[in-house]
Amino acid sequence: MDVTLSQAREQWSEVVERLQHGEQVVLVNTKSRQAAAMDRLEGPEPSGPVWSSTKARQELGALVSAAQTEPQVLTVGGRPAATVSRHTPPRNHPPQPETTTGVTGLGDVLDGLLETEPQTTGLSSGVPALDRVSGGLARGSLTLVVAPPNAGGSLLPLQAARAAAFDPEQPVPVLYALSGVPLQVAARRLIAAEAPVPYAQFAAGTLTPEQRQAVVDADGRLRAAPLSFTRPEPTAQAIAEEAARIEDLGLVVVDRLQHTRADSTPLSGRALPAAVKTLARLAAERQAAVVVLLDTDDTHLVEQLGADRVFHLTRPGGGDTARITVTARDLGTLAAVEVALDMTHLRLLDQPTPAPAPSTASAPTPVAPAPSPAGEAVVPSPARRPARPGRRPTAAAPRAAGKGSATVAKSSGTVAELTERIESRVRAVLAETGGEVAEAVAQLQKTAIPDVMDLLEQSRAGGRYDFRNYPDLPDILHKRGRQDADAIWEARPRWTAPPEILDQLGDDIVTALDINGAYLSALKAHLPIGQLEHHLGPDEGGPAHDTKRSGVHLITPPDWDHPHLPNPIGDREEPGRIWVTESTLRLLLRLSGPKYGLCERPLIHESWTSGSTEQLLENLRRALAQARTNALASDSGEGEATYEYVKAMYSKLVSTMGESNYNRDLYRTDWMHIIRSQAFANLWNKAWQAHQAGLTVVRMMGTDELHLAGDWRTARAAGKDTPLFPEGREVTEVKPKQTYRLEKVAEDSYREREMN
Repeated sequence: MDVTLSQAREQWSEVVERLQHGEQVVLVNTKSRQAAAMDRLEGPEPSGPVWSSTKARQELGALVSAAQTEPQVLTVGGRPAATVSRHTPPRNHPPQPETTTGVTGLGDVLDGLLETEPQTTGLSSGVPALDRVSGGLARGSLTLVVAPPNAGGSLLPLQAARAAAFDPEQPVPVLYALSGVPLQVAARRLIAAEAPVPYAQFAAGTLTPEQRQAVVDADGRLRAAPLSFTRPEPTAQAIAEEAARIEDLGLVVVDRLQHTRADSTPLSGRALPAAVKTLARLAAERQAAVVVLLDTDDTHLVEQLGADRVFHLTRPGGGDTARITVTARDLGTLAAVEVALDMTHLRLLDQPTPAPAPSTASAPTPVAPAPSPAGEAVVPSPARRPARPGRRPTAAAPRAAGKGSATVAKSSGTVAELTERIESRVRAVLAETGGEVAEAVAQLQKTAIPDVMDLLEQSRAGGRYDFRNYPDLPDILHKRGRQDADAIWEARPRWTAPPEILDQLGDDIVTALDINGAYLSALKAHLPIGQLEHHLGPDEGGPAHDTKRSGVHLITPPDWDHPHLPNPIGDREEPGRIWVTESTLRLLLRLSGPKYGLCERPLIHESWTSGSTEQLLENLRRALAQARTNALASDSGEGEATYEYVKAMYSKLVSTMGESNYNRDLYRTDWMHIIRSQAFANLWNKAWQAHQAGLTVVRMMGTDELHLAGDWRTARAAGKDTPLFPEGREVTEVKPKQTYRLEKVAEDSYREREMN
């Protein structure tokens, strides 16, 4: 990738992303005619001047100039990430066309257009009705197939591969590139469609004798088909290299591009535009048709990829019909057809019923109904897949126009769509595993990180803040060594009431309560959304604490003189100043205020803060909570799988958003600490409420464990008739994990006696 300095500044996040994928980036200073190559750091950290990502972006000219004399080191998030060294571009120039003049006559072009036997012919898409309106798959060009989730978009590339490789008269060599799809899954899909046998039974190993015989009968043509698979998770360049080895290659199928970055998947995230360019170049050089499946129909991304032609597949009403809209980059919508879906065998069946062409020029954007001559509306494909039949809509009821009404409608609609995506993903994996819940759960847990990042990106559609454009963080938020933590204290509790409290229990029963979805609830926290800025605290002459900002703070915590309640600062024995998160500081400030009056105000010495919001993860949090609620109400294998899937997503999101090799799309150690501390603060609040209701707090442990003595089931919050601790598995409820009595065995020593 060669970029000018101005291009690099504008696309710095993409530059860093490509470096992390191992791609070389060449910075070209067009004024000084100097160039520097940036390469991912593979070995030990080299010696040389160190540039942070932020500094490098601001002073790219100086970086390129410095690289002419000695290698420079680029750090990302405080860690060495790349070397920057002098680059000498090749001096060869592309060959110029041998023409005596710079113009061509129309007649010369016309002669070529009227040739009776063109040099190349297109390939069939496998759907005759689509071929009639699109001309099939043109050799030398790339066709992008887009579809909303679970609409059946993967069937179209699959159909094209079958039509080429299994052509009984003249089979065409096909290269099938696997990205995000296991080899066995792709092979089963091809065989199920070609044999044909029911895919779900084939995947589950429950074919009948007749169906097994159908596969045996197809064995000869399956083995003879000129179809090859790439190794899993190839780069676009690797696909091009494999294609160069196949003689008379006619078709390349790429299944699939993933719009959200996934670990160990080069064809994902911000690498997609460059990958599509490489694949388009492959199509032109080999005069092969290239069909690429994209796992979303997001309009902005489709336009960014810039394919010459797009096949946009939708599934009106979630029924048995697919609508395929054909668009060209410069011409807009050309035509649309509707064909039958055979989801049993994973095929598209020809159904030549041309659909009215939408009036818009944008390929994947849903179109409003156009009136027919008779005045009736022509029903287009829906913008979103509807909710499952029989489920109560989760969108908010219509309200009068006014302040905030549009926001509510948009938010609730987004939550409903995200919830449906979660549940559709579970159903798809269950179908692949033949209904084996344990196998489906294991597969879903493996993809929980990229899946939740995909949901986060969808939940932020239309938002002004790009969560992936993470800023550099101060040193206190970086680990001080491989085995050491950073400087932030999360106030994690590990507290047991002192003897003067435990001695009063006698034979009282203690119940250990499990607080459901602690980290899920903690996603609603004040998160900083910009570059953290350093300033002195109010006790060192700086500004007062600003509730519109968030970050981390160096404080001297107040003394705590309440033996019946845990210290809100957590299990900390060392005195003196500590760095705490916004969540902990806000809890301490509340407890020192007039409402509680439990302690002195903490002294704030320094702060790293930025403007903040509580809404950044709100749509994602609500969607995960709704999917969890639906799963608990389901009482089925699908519900069990969904419950475990949701749990894996929110827990792994929190644990990998810091310094983690498992999630390269989000690097916000400050968010991780703040969310964890919010979970601990939420738990402390429950302990306080229990104490106010007359219960004795015996222990408070971790993020979600609260041990209480007393009748917790009948406890009520002050001034309320509802139970303080309703029992159940919902996020707002608790589960009793254990009941016991404490038996004093020595001075200040107790042991638990389990209750049956």
